[in-house]
Amino acid sequence: MNVHEQKLPVGGLKLSSELVQLQLHPNDGGSTNRILACLAERHVNLVLASMDVLDGLLNGMCCILVEDRQTAEMVLQPFTGAYTMLSSVGALTIFPHRSRLKLIGRILTAMHTAGLPVYGVASSFSTLSLTTHYLQLDKAVSAVCSVIDLPENHAPFHPEFRVQQL
Repeated sequence: MNVHEQKLPVGGLKLSSELVQLQLHPNDGGSTNRILACLAERHVNLVLASMDVLDGLLNGMCCILVEDRQTAEMVLQPFTGAYTMLSSVGALTIFPHRSRLKLIGRILTAMHTAGLPVYGVASSFSTLSLTTHYLQLDKAVSAVCSVIDLPENHAPFHPEFRVQQL
């Protein structure tokens, strides 16, 4: 970060538990819709999802809990070639981002400077999430904290508990 650039204030930063990322290959939407429907039928939760359309083809990524991997592999057997599964992924979520493109740019630059992979990026109205290698989440926090300013009383980074829907 340039010494003249101030850190950008955010409200907090959270880390996920270990995830598996499904990279959904470009298609007319049919296989993606069926993949998502099959996962839902087997109660495989999407922890994070980001989809887009390029040249009329739907593609994107979604993340599931690592303990759902076997179920997902079984359910997705008919869709070989429609997706790629990436193991040991973690999500880092910054909130609120207030639609600041400068924040996104600085975070991606900090990750690159630290030599960290970015496997995916997802955004909502209030949060910006990126996925990287799970074992490098702490290094990712250090990189991101070099460009953001967290409040003194921010919540813990790591989840303290997890609710599982039955």
